Amino acid sequence: MKKNYIEQNLSDLFAATKEIKPDKNEKFVIFSDLHLGDGSNNDEFKKNSKLFKKILGKYYLEKGYTLVLNGDIEELQKFSLPKIKTKWKKIYNLLKKFALNHRLYKIIGNHDYNLLTKKTNSPFKIIHALKLNYNKNIIFIFHGFQADYFVEKFNKYFGFVIRYIFKPLGIKNYSTAYDSRKKFKVEKNVYHFSSINKIISIIGHTHRPLFESLSKVDSTKFKIEQLCREYPAASIPEKENIKEKLANLKEELLYFYTKNKKLGQRSSLYNSNLIIPCLFNSGCGIGKRGITAIEIYDEKIFLVYWFNSNKNKKYIEYNINQPEHLPYTDFYRLVLKEETLDYIFSRVQLLS
Repeated sequence: MKKNYIEQNLSDLFAATKEIKPDKNEKFVIFSDLHLGDGSNNDEFKKNSKLFKKILGKYYLEKGYTLVLNGDIEELQKFSLPKIKTKWKKIYNLLKKFALNHRLYKIIGNHDYNLLTKKTNSPFKIIHALKLNYNKNIIFIFHGFQADYFVEKFNKYFGFVIRYIFKPLGIKNYSTAYDSRKKFKVEKNVYHFSSINKIISIIGHTHRPLFESLSKVDSTKFKIEQLCREYPAASIPEKENIKEKLANLKEELLYFYTKNKKLGQRSSLYNSNLIIPCLFNSGCGIGKRGITAIEIYDEKIFLVYWFNSNKNKKYIEYNINQPEHLPYTDFYRLVLKEETLDYIFSRVQLLS
């Protein structure tokens, strides 16, 4: 019953979604789950606000990106929109600059769903989802709560429950993003829908970055296996390069299993020997040490991580890719994963 409801829900959303054909040189960046609040201690966005403001204004705006905000941008289940807009006025001014250049798409999420009501004065046009058409191959961008049965059915009651029951009782971590079982269920629903329809889906909602349907641990294991296969036929200089990459990947994997055991214990959620690279997740803007995002440009797709070097030196010292420094700041951009769209679409079409 629940499965059929979700499949129909996603099918209806897909059919109703506007489709655009990006220009060859158009660049996209996708953020989700910023959860802007009122600046109080309960405002989860507060800790990364300086980082987000800088990268939005000094990187993505200046470099001509089209900005896709994929749901849960405002935390309207806890705070009122006027208070949020007042506190984060500079953020909204930056968003207006993207909008004035027709470079902003704002997608609805479950935490900011009230933006669709007539009483809420949203400063931007709100859409339910977005489809990007790359040579008849579709990238489907939506928040992801539409694949979460409980949230989809009862979301309209959550704001009341959170404000008047959970908050007074001090109950936190009630959302899907804090429950691994719920995360996997949502992601599995989207994965199933995407593989059947031979499309790529990019979601948020679970706060868990995903690239080619793989978790961080699975992706690291996959890359190690790939490099080991390349090693025998490589030249001597290439072999040295592969050895260096493998050492860094092994260091990452060791970190997962020793210092971050919860992450290390996560295996692929799809229980499949053949993973179809149809599911991506931009993560969230309220990470403890930084912000993740999905970028699409030059016919490639990237999972990137923005972080403050004062808080997270690990990513400067141990990684295959060299972090890119944002001038006159302590902030860095690191490409965690990248792949060509042609290669991913080919695998989706052939393996689904």
